[in-house]
Amino acid sequence: MRYEMLLALRYLGARRRLTFISFISIISVVGVTVGVAALILALGGQSGLQHDIMDRILGANAHITVFAPPGSVIDDPAALSRKVEAVPGVRATSPVCFERGLITSEMNSTGTAVFVKGIDPAREPAVTDIGSKFTRGSLSDLSHPTPSGMPPIALGKDLARELSVQPGDRVLIMVPRLNLNPFSVMPRSRTFEVVGILDSGFYDYDASWAHIDIDTARKLFAIGDGVSVLEVRVEDVGRLAETRRAVAKAVGSDYPVTDMVQMNRTFFGALKLEKLAIYLAISLIVIVAGLNIVSTLVLTVMGKIKDIGALMAMGATSRGVMLLFMTQGLFIGVLGTVLGSIMGLSLAWWLDAYKIISLPAEVYFVPYIPFRVGLLDFGLVAGTAVAVSFLATLYPAWMASRLDPVEALRYE
Repeated sequence: MRYEMLLALRYLGARRRLTFISFISIISVVGVTVGVAALILALGGQSGLQHDIMDRILGANAHITVFAPPGSVIDDPAALSRKVEAVPGVRATSPVCFERGLITSEMNSTGTAVFVKGIDPAREPAVTDIGSKFTRGSLSDLSHPTPSGMPPIALGKDLARELSVQPGDRVLIMVPRLNLNPFSVMPRSRTFEVVGILDSGFYDYDASWAHIDIDTARKLFAIGDGVSVLEVRVEDVGRLAETRRAVAKAVGSDYPVTDMVQMNRTFFGALKLEKLAIYLAISLIVIVAGLNIVSTLVLTVMGKIKDIGALMAMGATSRGVMLLFMTQGLFIGVLGTVLGSIMGLSLAWWLDAYKIISLPAEVYFVPYIPFRVGLLDFGLVAGTAVAVSFLATLYPAWMASRLDPVEALRYE
């Protein structure tokens, strides 16, 4: 072992009148530990929140959506599907009808706003994860009439709670399409029987979406054999933008094309900015710990002037003395980083596994904060802590290397 490392380890221990310095060293280690753990938890929480929300959005929706020309419908969805499915990177497509409406029940006659989505139960599972989100009933229940002869409908769990309905109950849906007869003009409406309850894990969908069979939706919306949009699922979400551009080229300029990340870019941009702000704010803890390292090394240098003079008199170089105190500071930083990493990763696992930090889903979209510590985030935290610790050693180490051994030993 080199003498610089050996002496650095000795100076970290409690030695008679330098016990106070050793106490400051412990405080420095604790400061780095707390800072690293806090950074891991903060970045893990933000990454988990962003990842979970994106998974829920991409799971409940198609990756890419091809819209009908403005003011019209897609008249031949089968032909358009063939064009889109021929694009490299596209896994599957499914036609969908959309419309806003008002839904009421016997227990809630005032009703609430609803997005009515007409889907093909046979093709929808290839495009979204809706089939796995049923807590009551199943997706296949939408493909045939109920025993009462009424068309079936599946509601999000929060929407069902708002309407106070369960499978077997009836709801009325009105859409802003006119039903003309010789005596009056009324919005089109139809009574449905609830056959399924969905829990997508995303409050916005569970509180406002209703799913019906696509043929029933066409009749209710009075759009003939057309559809509102064509949903598309891609093979690789990492190449979503590239695949979207290819789909847009294949269908032509008459059909607007977008993807879910593009549609929610403001939201995801805000999450990234918030993550950066949290990283910068909590990094101040590590910087404060770095100042403690500076204090520790300055006090050590002041208390070891005689030792430094003796070392230099015996042939130690200025570079060796500087390396000695840099090593001492890095020991503090690395030890704090290791302990903080263990603490932060353990807490992140515990908080995520047991869903400790709950959230109001209607505000934050998800019911709890998930923690996902990525390799990049972990490397950033560890690198920041070690870099701050290293920078904190430079001035005290330089100061020690500039000592004159004659002056240091003059009165000894």
